[in-house]
Amino acid sequence: MLLLSVFAISGYAQSSTSNGKKFVATKEIIFDQASKTLRKPTQAETDAMVAEIGTLTNRSTDGLTTKTLANGGIKMDLQDRFQGVVLGRANADGTTEVRCVMTLEEAIDFLGLQEVQ
Repeated sequence: MLLLSVFAISGYAQSSTSNGKKFVATKEIIFDQASKTLRKPTQAETDAMVAEIGTLTNRSTDGLTTKTLANGGIKMDLQDRFQGVVLGRANADGTTEVRCVMTLEEAIDFLGLQEVQ
């Protein structure tokens, strides 16, 4: 089991924060219920993870607008950016390792993804 909601949200295009880079899984981090074994994420699962995590951890302010409120405060819609993401990966001993990441690079490292050259 991989503790991340990206598999339910697979409609995202690849995020601009991944700069069009493609990644492949190098670690078995998903517990397969059918075979009761660990497996690597499929390419589709990997692409979905990179896209979703890239969107959520995007730190770009490009295109963000502000609105001055009646009380003088300023409001900015962050458009789902600037978030931390809690990830989990299954271990061979049946435990799950959990980490909160703030960048796509941290997630790539934790999930054992490697850029395709």
